[in-house]
Amino acid sequence: MAAEEEIKLLRIQLREKEEQVHQAAQAGLDLLNQQMELQNRLDEQRVEMTNALEALEQDKYSLQKEVELKTRILESLQSDFECVKNQQKRQLQEQQEHLERTHSMALSELHNKILRLQSALEESQLNEKQLKHKLEMQTETLNNKLEELRALNEHTQSSMTSEMMEVQVKITELENIKVSLEQELQESQYKEQQLELTNSSLQRQLERITEEKEEREREAVSWFNALEKSREANRDLQIQLDQVLQQAQDPNSKGNSLFAELEDKRAEMERQLISMKVQYQSLQKIHAFSKQQMQRMKVQIATLMQLQGSRADPAQLERLQSMLSEKNGEIQNLMTKLQRLEKVEMLLKSQPANPATADGGDGQDETYYTDLLKMKLSNTVKDAERLGDELSLQRMKSLSESQRALELERKLFTSERLLKQVTGCCAHHTFPAYKTVTSGAERAVTGSCLCVCVLSSPSSDCKEKETEENQQQNNREERRRKQKAVEMIHVSSNSSMENQCAQQ
Repeated sequence: MAAEEEIKLLRIQLREKEEQVHQAAQAGLDLLNQQMELQNRLDEQRVEMTNALEALEQDKYSLQKEVELKTRILESLQSDFECVKNQQKRQLQEQQEHLERTHSMALSELHNKILRLQSALEESQLNEKQLKHKLEMQTETLNNKLEELRALNEHTQSSMTSEMMEVQVKITELENIKVSLEQELQESQYKEQQLELTNSSLQRQLERITEEKEEREREAVSWFNALEKSREANRDLQIQLDQVLQQAQDPNSKGNSLFAELEDKRAEMERQLISMKVQYQSLQKIHAFSKQQMQRMKVQIATLMQLQGSRADPAQLERLQSMLSEKNGEIQNLMTKLQRLEKVEMLLKSQPANPATADGGDGQDETYYTDLLKMKLSNTVKDAERLGDELSLQRMKSLSESQRALELERKLFTSERLLKQVTGCCAHHTFPAYKTVTSGAERAVTGSCLCVCVLSSPSSDCKEKETEENQQQNNREERRRKQKAVEMIHVSSNSSMENQCAQQ
């Protein structure tokens, strides 16, 4: 019984222990679940905190960059403001100095004008005084002479003796000498006064020049000081520029900031803009040059067309057409010959060599024929080369002669126009004492017009006849030259004369 009870007690204790173990396991499981939940929540909170911190750090970095950018912009604006302020101050100082210089120059000019006017007024007053004094002296001498004449008349009336008359004449001569000496003395005094006046004016001018010299020296000193200041400022700016360039070239100083990227983009865009500007200017120059050349060519073509249309006569056109057809036929014949010879040459080159036979006579015949064919081939090649050279020479000659013909036509047109102008002027203006003899430039190719003015004298008729004969001979020779030049024209195109002029 006791054993059973102990067994029951032990079983009860075992159950209790098992229940306690189960409860402990359940409690441990609950604690483990709670711990896992807390760990998950902690991980979530950590992730949220890290995300928030990253966002805050990014915001902080962006705000720092914005603050740096704003501070740099503010510094640049302040520096620009200081530069503009200093520039305005310098401009204001320069304007003030310029106004002071202009004011001083105007004052000096006015002062000089006043001094010149004063000197002129003093000279005029002195001249007036001298003239008044001369007038008074002359009136006094005239009165004295009149009194002397009256006294002489009275003495002559009172039957004076000859000795008294001689003495009186000597007295009058001495008085005249005295008067002349007094006049010379007065003139010397006048000259002395004038010299004193000029001396005083020159002294005033010297003083004025010395004052101007001192002012100029002061201005030079001020300009030298300003130049030294500008040199010092230029040195400082050069040092700053070198520092900035060194910082720009240093890759470590650039960093990855937004301002550096913007600065790089701005510099690149500026370089592209400068290159585009240079290309645009060069293209503008090329366009203007090509436009000018096109305009010049249009004017030349129009003048040549007008010249050819105004000066072309039907007989000359027919003759040129016939010559054109003849030369074209010759060129065609030469071209056909050249093609035929080229074909023969190609056939001879393409023929294969015949195999050698056993007979000696057949071998000799074949060698004879091959030598003959080689000789013919060489002759045909030489003829083809010669014909090609002749064809090129004919083309060059035709081109040169067509250019010469066009030059002659243009010169003829200009000479006729000048002749019309000169004849119109001669018809409107007539000269009474001269005779005009014109050289025969109506049909001259050189385009020159001579007007020889000859005085109407007895020997002028012979000279006029000689000049007229010389002019007639010159006209004949020039007509012959023109006819020869027209007969030697060769054209190597099937177009009309207008198209040829346009091409030239």
